[in-house]
Amino acid sequence: MGKVSITPTLSLYYEEFGERSNPTIVLIRGTGADSSRWMPQVNIYKQNFNVIIFDNRGAGKSDTPQGPYTVQQMADDTVQLLDKLKIEKCHLSGSSLGGAIALHAALQHPDRVGSLQMHSSWLKTHGYTEFSLNLLKQYLSRGGVDFYYEAALPLLFTPKFLSSDHERLKSILAHMRANAATPEGLMGQIEANLSHDLLDTAKNLRIPTLVTVGESDYLLPVSASQEIVDTIPGAKLVVFKNGPHLVTMESPDEFNAVTLSWMKENCKN
Repeated sequence: MGKVSITPTLSLYYEEFGERSNPTIVLIRGTGADSSRWMPQVNIYKQNFNVIIFDNRGAGKSDTPQGPYTVQQMADDTVQLLDKLKIEKCHLSGSSLGGAIALHAALQHPDRVGSLQMHSSWLKTHGYTEFSLNLLKQYLSRGGVDFYYEAALPLLFTPKFLSSDHERLKSILAHMRANAATPEGLMGQIEANLSHDLLDTAKNLRIPTLVTVGESDYLLPVSASQEIVDTIPGAKLVVFKNGPHLVTMESPDEFNAVTLSWMKENCKN
């Protein structure tokens, strides 16, 4: 673990778990999220896979280059990190913006990516997703970073979780704030969200693809995941009943069971 310089102006923080003899799965987080949010998955996956997590540019312990950012840039960051770690081939799994990054990398490097998972993600910012993702920009520009993480909670978790598991919610919010992105980095990632568009090229993907989404995802709803499945040949869709945007955090056991089963079938060396 530690920081790796991938360009003269950008170093990324990463951690690696498991054994290199196992297939490598790279987990990519979403807007303003540091990689430690993946730990409920890492603790399960590492028994069967070599797991790499990292902080995207502008988040966590990674550097914050001047924005705005693009999904293309962040996909390039991911591949350059793999180069530095001497990972020739891997499997990519991304949540929200991380799913968009993973798709971009898979399309550009089909020889290096064996399978793809897109969780609570989307293909193109248009229609409702343009509205919902612009809300994130308004939260940040009007209220600052602390307010952003608090205001976004109703878009990320179910009403039942927000009201009935309040102590756990407070712990999650405290963790988000303690590992917050910089204001510049967060806005840079939000701008990457708003310019995202792979609708016309995603049809060219030819690897096993799993798409999951919460039934009650108010940020990137089921229709956004359905658009992915309708575009990528052979993609499988799993909808978590009553699930939120961050199924990975609210219902990790259910998420882990579904994804680990799929990975054992589709993520090979």
